[in-house]
Amino acid sequence: MLFISAAACLVALSVFVLYLTTPTHRPLEVPVEDFSLWVDAGEPAKDLQKLGPSELPLASMVLRSDLGSIVSNSELLCSRLSIALTKPELQDLTKFELVTRSRELLGVLRGAEASLSGSSSPEALRQLVSSLERAATMAESILRDLEGISLAKRGVGETYLLPLRRATDRMVKDLKELKSNTESYLRLFLLTSQGGGEAPPSS
Repeated sequence: MLFISAAACLVALSVFVLYLTTPTHRPLEVPVEDFSLWVDAGEPAKDLQKLGPSELPLASMVLRSDLGSIVSNSELLCSRLSIALTKPELQDLTKFELVTRSRELLGVLRGAEASLSGSSSPEALRQLVSSLERAATMAESILRDLEGISLAKRGVGETYLLPLRRATDRMVKDLKELKSNTESYLRLFLLTSQGGGEAPPSS
């Protein structure tokens, strides 16, 4: 038991050091004019699998860091949609309100990010799950429109839209993965309350 406890502490310490030493990704590091470059969100919240309920503050740090990368990509999407829709080949797309909708998505994500800056609690994570579900739905709606528009566009217009489509598709997947991993971590609290003790971290 002593060995297991020591190993769990070592894993938690490793995750803590990783997220302290990893710089937060911000969109200023990526040229806004280059539509092919985006922030790599990795596997959002995968490190929660190594943590237990007693490590909730560290779990919140992991979530805040990984969500920050997605927020950065959302900021880039807003900026690049604004640039793309100034092009003559795409000016007829203003009726889809893609820029407005991408800003609304960014607002939801920033709100979720801000909610993780307060005190750590299971309730805060449950609210995060709700925000992530809403954001994923909004991103999927934008993606469907981008896909439909791309089918009708050719040449330069399609060239602008392709990297935006790919990035939005990736964002949808990242949001769903972040939500799923957060839900899995929250289930540890339910197991703990039912079993009367702390559930061990997933391997």
